[in-house]
Amino acid sequence: MYQSNLGFDAAGLWRKDHDHFLHPYTHFDSFGREGSLVIVEGEGCHITDASGKRYFDGIGGMWCVNVGYGRREIAETMAEQAMRLCYSNTFVDVTNPPAAELAARLAGLAPGSLNHVAFATSGSCAVDTAIRLAHYYQSRRGQGSRKLVISRKNSYHGSTYLGMTVGKRDGDQSQHFKYAENLVHHLSAPYPYRRPEGMTLEAFSDFLVDEFRSKIEELGADNIACFIAEPAQASGGVTMPPPNYLPRLAELCRGNGILFIADEIVTAFGRLGHMFASKDMFGIEPDMILAAKGLTSGYIPLAATIYSDQIHEVISAPDPDAWFTHGFTYSGHPVSCAVALKNIEIIEREDLCANAPAWAATSNTNWRNSPISPLSAMSVAAVS
Repeated sequence: MYQSNLGFDAAGLWRKDHDHFLHPYTHFDSFGREGSLVIVEGEGCHITDASGKRYFDGIGGMWCVNVGYGRREIAETMAEQAMRLCYSNTFVDVTNPPAAELAARLAGLAPGSLNHVAFATSGSCAVDTAIRLAHYYQSRRGQGSRKLVISRKNSYHGSTYLGMTVGKRDGDQSQHFKYAENLVHHLSAPYPYRRPEGMTLEAFSDFLVDEFRSKIEELGADNIACFIAEPAQASGGVTMPPPNYLPRLAELCRGNGILFIADEIVTAFGRLGHMFASKDMFGIEPDMILAAKGLTSGYIPLAATIYSDQIHEVISAPDPDAWFTHGFTYSGHPVSCAVALKNIEIIEREDLCANAPAWAATSNTNWRNSPISPLSAMSVAAVS
């Protein structure tokens, strides 16, 4: 049997994976024929497979390895925290130092009054948390009829039951699954390249805003809990919205009592040149920001739903019968939170947020004149 020069049994690993591992987004016909590419090492912006072949990982995993592979100080932080406290329940009234420190750190980095954090282990679960939080908030303020969610076509918000219902990227919603009916309503994607022929960017922005206004009138503002949007759609095409689109939608949300959820699971922690892109790049202060992926640079699972003082004041108002019955076994996991703190330290110390757009502007590609260049460049700039 073939043995790789890295000491891995490449054929044996391929067979075990082929026979036993159900991969995310498996296409059974091609997987049955070809199986998996077995990746065994990562360093900087390169990964290596079990046969020793080296690849340039320009995306950075699944938009997540923002500081690059093989950071020894992150691995050491992980090991030290695991030896000190490997796990801590955080239900009701128990916490741990990394969770408390990270919550405060994220509150300091997030814009405006986003000073409160709910932790999860994936971006999908952060989306679920945000929508359940929106429902809870609307009900606690006496508007329990507000249950509907407005999202956009060609968006991706995870693959849980709720997350896949909220997103609507072409090909994601299989006829063989079921989705929550009548809960989510989708608007046109803010995809300037695909706008109607002859329409200016400004007119396209007007069209999208008018569509949102019409959807609010159609559904009734008092039935809508929240609007969720990726500031820049990532897996839906790596697209930037037209001018003033997001601020105008945020204004409509505020005027109609609809919470604005910014899904920054991809765009946060440097990928667009900012810790969070909502305020610094797009001029909006959402009611919630969702983060994952670059929060720990993919070294360990962690996600955060960061929400406003306004929401917290409502949900935490005195009521002996009010319990926020949502959360996860691994919410605020001490090892994950310790890694996130170290990861943020590296991003700041090495000025990676400034490095990403600077790298894109000086590269020898034709990205320099494209508004999507920072999104494409972050993974490489972090380790260049």
